[in-house]
Amino acid sequence: MSYVFAACPPPVNVCDDGTLLFYLQLKSLQKDPMQMPLCVEFVSGEEVDATTGEEQSITICDDIHNESGINPTSYLEERGGLSDEGNDFSHTVDADFELEHISSAEITRLNSLVDEEIRNMPVVKHSEPTRIALNSIYGSKKELDFHLKMYAITNFFQYRTKTSCPMVLHVVCVDYPNCKWAVRAVCIDKVSLFQVKRFDSEHTCPIDVRQRNNRQATSRLIAELIKHEYGDPSNKPYPPKSVMLDMQTKYGIYMSYKKAWIAKELAMELAMGSEKQSYARLPSMCHVLDRSNPGSIVSYSCKENGEFKKKFMCLSAWKDGWIHCIPVIIVDGSFLKSYYKGTLLTACTQDANKQIFPLAFGICSGENTENWSWFFSMLKRSLTHRDDLYIVSDRHEGIINAVRSVFPHAEHGYCVYHILANLKTRFRGSQTSVSWKFLQAARVGSVYECEEYLRMLDVEDERIRTYLERIGHDKWSRAYASRNRYSVMMSNNAESLNAVNATAREYPICKLIEFIIARMQKWFCERRETSSSNTCRLSTHFESELVVLQAMAAVMTVKPSCAFEFEVFDKKSRSYVVNLKERTCTCREFELDGFLCVHSVAAIRSRPGLSCYDYISEFYTAHHWAQTYCGIIHPIGSPDGWMVPSHVSQVICKPPSCESRPPGRPKKRRIPSTGEHVRKQTCTRCHMAGHNRKTCRNPIPLHMR
Repeated sequence: MSYVFAACPPPVNVCDDGTLLFYLQLKSLQKDPMQMPLCVEFVSGEEVDATTGEEQSITICDDIHNESGINPTSYLEERGGLSDEGNDFSHTVDADFELEHISSAEITRLNSLVDEEIRNMPVVKHSEPTRIALNSIYGSKKELDFHLKMYAITNFFQYRTKTSCPMVLHVVCVDYPNCKWAVRAVCIDKVSLFQVKRFDSEHTCPIDVRQRNNRQATSRLIAELIKHEYGDPSNKPYPPKSVMLDMQTKYGIYMSYKKAWIAKELAMELAMGSEKQSYARLPSMCHVLDRSNPGSIVSYSCKENGEFKKKFMCLSAWKDGWIHCIPVIIVDGSFLKSYYKGTLLTACTQDANKQIFPLAFGICSGENTENWSWFFSMLKRSLTHRDDLYIVSDRHEGIINAVRSVFPHAEHGYCVYHILANLKTRFRGSQTSVSWKFLQAARVGSVYECEEYLRMLDVEDERIRTYLERIGHDKWSRAYASRNRYSVMMSNNAESLNAVNATAREYPICKLIEFIIARMQKWFCERRETSSSNTCRLSTHFESELVVLQAMAAVMTVKPSCAFEFEVFDKKSRSYVVNLKERTCTCREFELDGFLCVHSVAAIRSRPGLSCYDYISEFYTAHHWAQTYCGIIHPIGSPDGWMVPSHVSQVICKPPSCESRPPGRPKKRRIPSTGEHVRKQTCTRCHMAGHNRKTCRNPIPLHMR
């Protein structure tokens, strides 16, 4: 049978009557009968006679070997001798004493029972850090160390380590030797369990000494406490300030911002792995993602030295849903906020319910003509060709050049929000007045109405018209557009998708991809259920919009010209000509969006037997809405369960080479696009730029007093 042997003094091998007598004398010195237990090891020493084949019995002491190399006699001499004269509890052994003979099969059975008993010992759980008990057992030295630190934090004292080795952990109060508080634990034989052998729980030191600092509240310990906040990328951001506040309110730990930031970085690494590990796992992830979603386009490329270069992802569910959405692609780029530099390229469109529908994602070194050309080439290869394709983006030079080379037959329009931001900073006039006049000029469908609003802008600043002409009216105005833009005037769909991924852009590349897949999987599941339960002929959004148009059209006057042509008068007596056969209206809303305008609704209402649903584009119907989300995004599961062939798992993918991080806080705010100027903040107190009145510390000039 095997017992737990104390860590000190060293073990003594009992192999004959003399050493057995020595052990009995040593045992008699112990006041605690549980100290110095007998540790007997059973060794499988089965020997079979070659001639008879009979199993021989073995003596227990025959196979016990001295692993520590300690001589019992010398050990006695070091301790000052252990004679019968100096002990009241001396023991003697009869000369006729014989050890019992046990078969090797019985030894094996007993050893297995002992090992099973050790494994089934009750172990203190990680979630019980508020108490310590003598003889309590911990799963490992790391668990014990965590438990001791949490015990010190929750009881508001400090300790320092006196002895720490693979076999022993001995900690004492920070005011040792004045304070007697101490904990000593030793490793249990054959397993990594640690058992508390000594626990002096009383503090004899002044309270201000042991509560002076948070010695045990290290960054790594705090990382262990907060790592669950970063395990799910869909959780809300958990910045260092939140770490500081939570540690103070929960545990009374006061910490600096730098310490909280380090703890956050360590927690992210504990929860998600390191950046290097993430890049190394990328080839396997791409393989599993492609296998779990057949028909997807998932690719990556590395440089000759194995450094990561580019990553593209277009899942089969996105490809299948594209043909049921409007033929408009919105693209944008956003920088990654992890340790290694990079850019996330996004392409999306709008579904029948006017919601964001993802098309593809790409990861590359940055926004330039080469990377955008690569992204558009992969996008063109992945998506079904549409003759009436329209692309909306900001005015980034790389996007303009890439669209011109990859999609020469597609129309390319600019985001009116970015143009408006430049108008506010470059030209005179009220920002509110310039905003609504320009947005109305961009949104109206007729050239006449657009010119009206441009003349209003001339009143604000005559240079605005010249600036807009230099950009090109067809790039921002629906009235001048040569192709249907479907009222997608801004790139906010792509930017909203970037905002969804804002927190995940701080994570390692594999966690970023996992977040995108999980979020899109959630969207598809929710919208599939919503669209399938819809009982209307149109999607929810456009069904509601049609109800509003019906109410507005009820007060209009309609004069028919023939069976399909009508003149419609609004409340201001303005007339519009509607042709239901050609599906046109002089306001041009009918033909530009593929959806009814209020004048066409009034004309249809005037003719019994006509239905508004027959004049609406199929891209707004409930059928197309449901078909958009028929595809399923299959999850890839945990990396532990991936089945990856050896030729894929052996591929080397290193993080991209990047320059050292510049000093200061890493920038996380949106970078202005090409041609976009940011208005500088001006103080109303000293009229200097770069701050406001509240934070102004400049002396006021004499002429301003």
